[in-house]
Amino acid sequence: MSENPIITELTPEQEALIPVYRDKWLKIALSTERIDKNKATEAIKAGYRWLNREEPLIEFFDSPYVVFKEINEIGADSSYFSILSNLRHPLVNYPYKIYRFANAIEKRTELEQVIVELSLEINFNVYTQVFEDVQEEVSSEELASYDVGDDESNDAIHNNSLIAECCFYDFCISALDLPHNQKKWEIFKNIIEYCGWIFDLDSYCIISNRPTSLSFDEQNNLHADGKPAIEYADGFKVYSHHGIWIPEKYGRIPSSEWR
Repeated sequence: MSENPIITELTPEQEALIPVYRDKWLKIALSTERIDKNKATEAIKAGYRWLNREEPLIEFFDSPYVVFKEINEIGADSSYFSILSNLRHPLVNYPYKIYRFANAIEKRTELEQVIVELSLEINFNVYTQVFEDVQEEVSSEELASYDVGDDESNDAIHNNSLIAECCFYDFCISALDLPHNQKKWEIFKNIIEYCGWIFDLDSYCIISNRPTSLSFDEQNNLHADGKPAIEYADGFKVYSHHGIWIPEKYGRIPSSEWR
């Protein structure tokens, strides 16, 4: 494969495609469609095969909250392996070190920024609600084992932030025709597109389904008044008021009735 050409500016036709690819992957990021378990399973297994690892046991759960509980019960640690981290960067000879910090919005292109901002807001609200619910159910000693606020753990369990990165690769590959590893790109793209949040434990992979509903205000902040802004099939709910997480005791009451 040849090295990637140095691109200093886009043609008008290429610039016109930026919103097309952004909207394509934004739709995926905000999807509330049920996961096709067959497609998700094959995507994950293909990734493990690419990395020369034994195919894992794959389990599906309805929400990230149940995933955290499962992980805590089995005492799992994901820090030694991440299928997504090992499959990233399909472009050939591209300086991808800026993606080491996947959540750094200021390092994102115009293609990615809207997607990553919305994804991070959703992730933050979900993690905060998980932490709140966990506090109500377990002791402080057990709570410490969840590491809900740990950055490494967060990166391991979801692929939302990587949807923005996938959008960037898709544009570079499809619109700019940059050299890339086709097989690696297809595997990475399929995992991001077909799976929800992922927690990979080498021989054991947990996938959380997508939410059944997402609500935003006119400024694209996560928001719902008197009802959940995010809801999952198993009843796990997240409340947010114009982008700010709020506990359920306030979230289920219309803001006009707050005291």
